[in-house]
Amino acid sequence: MVTFIRCSEIYTPNIDATTEALIVEGIITDGVGPFSIKLSKSLLFTSDSLSNSSYVIGAKLTVKDNENNTFVLNDAGKGNYILPLSFKAKVGRSYKLHIETKDGNIYESNFEKLLPSQPYDSIRGFYITDKYPGESKFIITNGADMRVDLFKSISNLDSIPSCRFNSNITVQYDYYIHNDTTVNYYWYVYGWRSVDLNLDENIIEGKSSKTGAFVQNHSLCFIPHGMSFYGCDIPPQGPISSDYYLRVNQYTMNGDSYRFYKGANKQLAANSKIFDPIASQLCGNMKCINNTSKIVLGLFEVSSITQTAFLICLLDNKVAMHKVPYLEIATLPVYFKSLIDNSIVPSGVTQTNPIQYKVWIDGLYKKEYKDPINYIPIPKPAWWYHN
Repeated sequence: MVTFIRCSEIYTPNIDATTEALIVEGIITDGVGPFSIKLSKSLLFTSDSLSNSSYVIGAKLTVKDNENNTFVLNDAGKGNYILPLSFKAKVGRSYKLHIETKDGNIYESNFEKLLPSQPYDSIRGFYITDKYPGESKFIITNGADMRVDLFKSISNLDSIPSCRFNSNITVQYDYYIHNDTTVNYYWYVYGWRSVDLNLDENIIEGKSSKTGAFVQNHSLCFIPHGMSFYGCDIPPQGPISSDYYLRVNQYTMNGDSYRFYKGANKQLAANSKIFDPIASQLCGNMKCINNTSKIVLGLFEVSSITQTAFLICLLDNKVAMHKVPYLEIATLPVYFKSLIDNSIVPSGVTQTNPIQYKVWIDGLYKKEYKDPINYIPIPKPAWWYHN
């Protein structure tokens, strides 16, 4: 053993610096579309480290199911190809992606079956102290440790489907500004930041029904408690209130997708120990059918999806959860101003245009006020209230 540890030999790999690889990134689910496939090319070994991978344009893409229905994707630019809005994936059917690039190469995926979704049994949170990744090191902080139970009702299946989770948090906060003491109202500033909470692919291990299907206390994500972890733009006095809007996407995967994500996690988890997996090309389910020497990377995933959302309250070292509708986050700026009065214009103020007001105090005209930053006052977006 001593001899084994002390022996070393310099290894110089034989690298083909001219090799390019097509990268395929795409997923279709039984949820609401539209669904997109992204095509790009990997960087050459000799490329500048600051270069971006090149988009693949002008390709022809189709998705075909096992009942001979074919769906043509539209080129949306920058390597993105979109399935028509009318496309709806159906559980039990299998789908194949077909790609023809401008250089004459033809790529295809395997037929991928859309399995029925296997929703979770319960999600709960515990207030704990844990590590959260900072800019240069892990930071010890308090927060919510979210756990999920699955498959309690499954008993007679030959194999247990595997799931992966993607969790993101939207931190919502508000505070007020009152810079002009001559007016009798002030501005509320509403803001939010969205953060992905999964550092790697959060997958449930594949298992046989002989070992029991029930999965208990699977780690879903950790929600750190405090605005500083989300890069929120707030004044020193802090927010008036803050909420945590947690959205969970649960994908029920078939075998090809599970093997891909399992292989990715093995390589990402390597930490320079003797039994770590060897870094290698991560093979997906795509291949070049007219030239087997062509390298193609990535995955065409076909998975069913269950989407859930919770409003999380972290208070007094406890985690309170309320299930709320799963909503798309508004495409507004990450913060905006609104007047404190719910009717937009406060009492005693006459609105003359969207950003200019005549202010009346005690029945007397005082001054005309115009927001110096030219914000247009608007109410909270509908999704903010979470029903």
